[in-house]
Amino acid sequence: MNKIYIEHNPFIVETHFLINGSEPAEGCKLSSFKELRLQVWVETLFDELSRLLNGDTAFSIEFKGVESDYMDILASAEAARLKGMTIELEPIGVTEVHHRLNAIQALMEEARQNPQFNDYIENNEKVSTGFQAAFDRDFNLYVVATMSSGKSTLINAMLGQDILPAANEATTATIAQITDDKTLGSSFMARRINSSGTASDEVAVSAELMKEWNMMEDTRQIELRGNIVSMQERDNVRLVLTDTPGPNNSQDDEHERVTMSYIQDSQRNPLILYVLNASQLGINDDQHLLRLVAQTMNRGGKQSKDRFIFAVNKMDNFDPESGENVSAALERVKTYLQNNGIQNPQVYPISANLTRLLRKNPDARTRKERGDLNTMTELFEEEASMDLPSYMPLTSRVRRALDDRKLMRVEYRSGLPAVEVMIDEYINKYTFPNRLKRAYEALNQAIEKGMREAELTEQLEQDERELAYLAEQITLLEQKRKEGANTEVYKQSLRQNGKSLPPHIAQSFTKKIAPVLAAIKEQGNEFLKHEHETQANAQRLLHAVEYDARFRFKEVVNEYESAFQTSQELIKTELQEEYNRYISALFENTRELKLPLLEGLKASMSDFSLNLSLDGSIKEKEERYNQREVKDSSWWNPFSWGRTRTVWDSRTVEYVDMHELWNIKRGEIEGNFKDLMSAARKKTEADKDRLVESYIAFIEREFESKFNELIVSLKEKLTDHEAREIAVAKAREQKAWIGEFKSRLDKTLSLAE
Repeated sequence: MNKIYIEHNPFIVETHFLINGSEPAEGCKLSSFKELRLQVWVETLFDELSRLLNGDTAFSIEFKGVESDYMDILASAEAARLKGMTIELEPIGVTEVHHRLNAIQALMEEARQNPQFNDYIENNEKVSTGFQAAFDRDFNLYVVATMSSGKSTLINAMLGQDILPAANEATTATIAQITDDKTLGSSFMARRINSSGTASDEVAVSAELMKEWNMMEDTRQIELRGNIVSMQERDNVRLVLTDTPGPNNSQDDEHERVTMSYIQDSQRNPLILYVLNASQLGINDDQHLLRLVAQTMNRGGKQSKDRFIFAVNKMDNFDPESGENVSAALERVKTYLQNNGIQNPQVYPISANLTRLLRKNPDARTRKERGDLNTMTELFEEEASMDLPSYMPLTSRVRRALDDRKLMRVEYRSGLPAVEVMIDEYINKYTFPNRLKRAYEALNQAIEKGMREAELTEQLEQDERELAYLAEQITLLEQKRKEGANTEVYKQSLRQNGKSLPPHIAQSFTKKIAPVLAAIKEQGNEFLKHEHETQANAQRLLHAVEYDARFRFKEVVNEYESAFQTSQELIKTELQEEYNRYISALFENTRELKLPLLEGLKASMSDFSLNLSLDGSIKEKEERYNQREVKDSSWWNPFSWGRTRTVWDSRTVEYVDMHELWNIKRGEIEGNFKDLMSAARKKTEADKDRLVESYIAFIEREFESKFNELIVSLKEKLTDHEAREIAVAKAREQKAWIGEFKSRLDKTLSLAE
């Protein structure tokens, strides 16, 4: 049996493999996994091992890493065994991530007790931002569904009381954001934000008030705070649960686009709880959202799949005594998801209503609710097939955590508690390692800056002749700065270079529009199968085209908004490189560059933070499609379809020429998408120019003062012997402290700990 050793460090995303005692050869597929997160390659691991070992299928695996990663190895091994492989697994445990995060937070507090080191943190925007992101306790969970899925019932079950309005009709017309706050007991506080961004005062909330706010046309978002009873209190996590409006149920296009953006967000990878109605599949709007989910899932590895939990609700509607089969119903759901592009979907059957009633204050239950609860309790207690967690693909870790909750048998069987534990599992597997790495990187940047400045001061310990010569060179450096570094020629060249968009960014806009144009062409082929149609059928077909075009338009807007952010980061990187060239030019031909002191000075200058953030963010509302006024019979605007009188209503013929209609409509649809691409490129170019101007302003303002400050500080230490000795002694003491501190920081990411 082949001996395989795998050591995966999720904090620095590094894997070490040994195959029968030897490292895999460079260039093989296994070698390419070394710097990828385990979830990207774990599902193909055993197939790759078999290929590498000429078809051998017997492996003894020794895995060193965190428990959540081991569980993924275990799941992959179980799948490989079903294909006939022989696999033995032995885990080597390491310190779990939440303990490491506590350790690094303690180091952060210790660092702040060192006045000089605290200055490095406070005065470096990048370091401060990194810490803020790493220790931000908020974890986003977005609940997405179409009408009649029982989404509001599910959220009320998680809250432990009826806060969101729930009824047979569509109820969620706005976005409700609920932040877990254990300090409020059983109360919930809320405020309403209108379409102009104005927030009301925070007040105690009730279901009646929520319904009233939800019905107001100018309500953009409702923010709530209260105890989400389903989530256990944790030191490092605070759940922020967002109830999103369904695509066929939102008050405006912006709500739908925001819902879509949550699904498309592959940068932050928020968790999506997608609620399906077990007895009502196949809604057209649902299919559009699922296509978007499928595209997002297919772009990444296991994490892209794990971040979507498909909860199949209303399982209490099934009656096994009447021959209704739970397993068969779940297979129909899986087939439905697969038909919409979601491969090997993991589904979680639940009865949100049963969980809600069990958790609701008994005194607040209505007569009907008491009857429903009794009926469902009897069904779930006595019917073996209604043990819903038994149908779920839960890891042993999740099952242990679920057992630890000591739930009543009927609540356990309702299924929703298992989904809630899955949320905890996602946090453990992905969120904590990412936060730990961000915290480490932020603190490490402060360490590098502190060590560099300490070394710079320590280098002042030279004899008087060398110091005098060094002072002369600093004076020359000042003169060169005055003569050549701040010229109008340099600034004009920056502005000139800032006019053109980097080619790869420009190409990305075209690339994003290409699949949309291909889809429009394919849709046209379906449309043209109907050569002549009645007005009613033509209207129906045109409405389907309209909805698809509107959905794809919002999808591309979100893609472009993401591209805007990426392009800004790339442009900032270009300007940072330009800044480094600027510094190099300043020191060019200075013989003393070889001296450690001036090397340290150059490094310190390059470490200045460029604050190039733009005022405001790029919003979809700035694009043409949301700004155009809709006029009656404006066929050139696809977003007026269904809201205006159609062209053929005024014609006397009894049929619609579908070929002629499509020839017109295709040009209009494609024109809108191409206009969007053009507007996106222009916006990005304009933003680049703004970033360049921000950089020039930085050169004129901050660089000048910081450069002079450094030079003055050095000259003071050069001329004052006693001050220099004190500074050198402090620098050596600081270096020793930083070195020891860095050693302890590195241990927080080491698997040896």
